[in-house]
Amino acid sequence: MKILELEDFNLERQGKAIIRHGELAIARGEQILLSGASGSGKTSLGMALAGQLFAKALKFQFNFVVNGDLLPKVSLVSQFFYFKDKTGLSDFYYQQRYNSYDSEHAATVRETLDYVSDDQKLNELLGVLNLVERLDAPLIQLSSGERKKLQLILALRTPSQIMILDNPYIGLDVHSRDNLIAYLTKLACAGVTFIIIDDDIQIPSFITHVIWIDATLEIQKVCREDYVSLPVVNLSQALQVNKLELAPLVDSYAEIVKLEQVTIKYGARLALNKIDWLVLAGQKWLVSGQNGAGKSTLLSLINGDHPQAYANEIYLFERKRGSGESIWDIKQKIGFVSPELHWNFDTSMTCLETILSGYFDTPGLYHKTTSQQQQVAHDWLMRLELTEYAAQRLALVSNGIQRMLLLLRALIKNPPLFILDEPCQGLDDRQTANFVRLVDDLFADSQHTIIYVSHRADQIPACISHRLCLEHGESIPCAALEK
Repeated sequence: MKILELEDFNLERQGKAIIRHGELAIARGEQILLSGASGSGKTSLGMALAGQLFAKALKFQFNFVVNGDLLPKVSLVSQFFYFKDKTGLSDFYYQQRYNSYDSEHAATVRETLDYVSDDQKLNELLGVLNLVERLDAPLIQLSSGERKKLQLILALRTPSQIMILDNPYIGLDVHSRDNLIAYLTKLACAGVTFIIIDDDIQIPSFITHVIWIDATLEIQKVCREDYVSLPVVNLSQALQVNKLELAPLVDSYAEIVKLEQVTIKYGARLALNKIDWLVLAGQKWLVSGQNGAGKSTLLSLINGDHPQAYANEIYLFERKRGSGESIWDIKQKIGFVSPELHWNFDTSMTCLETILSGYFDTPGLYHKTTSQQQQVAHDWLMRLELTEYAAQRLALVSNGIQRMLLLLRALIKNPPLFILDEPCQGLDDRQTANFVRLVDDLFADSQHTIIYVSHRADQIPACISHRLCLEHGESIPCAALEK
């Protein structure tokens, strides 16, 4: 029996045609991977199926089971998770997660879940996603991975007959991803029909079919066994004629980061415990660890966002924190990308303005730019074949394109240090491969320093040569990097 039927399905978003005369049927028991290039309309299709985006169709029908154990509806779990504090505000600034006063106004995980100890399903999910120990953490202090876990728990505790998960593995460590897939497999066996929006690098074993939107704006569906992934285009080779190189560094430092017995506490909880770390100029570091291990806290100390930096022995660019430098002095020397930056970024700007804001380290463009700065921004857009987006508002382009633009924002001012925290989140597999190649092209032989965070081995550039491993806030011995 078919649980979903579409005939002559037409979808537009912001005046742009996404699907024309689409035909699709999903039978009960089929499990779907919705894949394709960033910007092809995957998220828009998911929103339309969930009733969050208008679509025209000759037939748009769901055939739910009545009086079943699963909710007779379509649920969409979006890529981003936004929440309000106890005062009803949802407009947060990035540094708030580190300020104790602001945390007092944020609900805890326990309060958000309406947790009761005898809720077996909720306890199982908390165990599957390893969030038990964070029940009393304010939402604003959760890492990006922990935030994703909470979003998934809220959705999966009362599953619907059709569940659309938009990039559900974003920010999850390998162990949590494997646990989540095992739990989704269990729900699929219980009758949930999943439509998972994700890349096609690692297709979960319970997926039976792959759907994508092709170049003719039609919906294609094939059995998993018949699906052949589209080839990855090597953008760095295709645009060799227009290759851009980062300029030589104006200021040179022997030591970029030095931490001595750095300890960070939130109440009784240790986020970092006696961390020693030395990053020399030109080194390329991977910082790894499971969700909640302390990676985001560590990066916030370097990027100037954490107030407890002044209570520790931290040296940045050969100068001790708290010795008279401003946060903006620090940020000027750092190119930064993170999921939190993406969530809290001003999307009312144009894509070109988004890149130009990198010169000023602001979440909006509040300064006049020079013709030279604008030319550099246009050159970067051309380099990554994104020129068509220059005048478009950031809010109107796909999440994947937004992430690419934030990467360019980090590159544009040519700083000595780049902090790339999960930089490939939201990129499709082709954009990811191209970005990893771009990092290697630009930095392999340069004196620029990189601190890189990723949970996926296929997203780590070859130029990465050093590794810091964190576990429960402590530095532990690392396995050798795979090359």
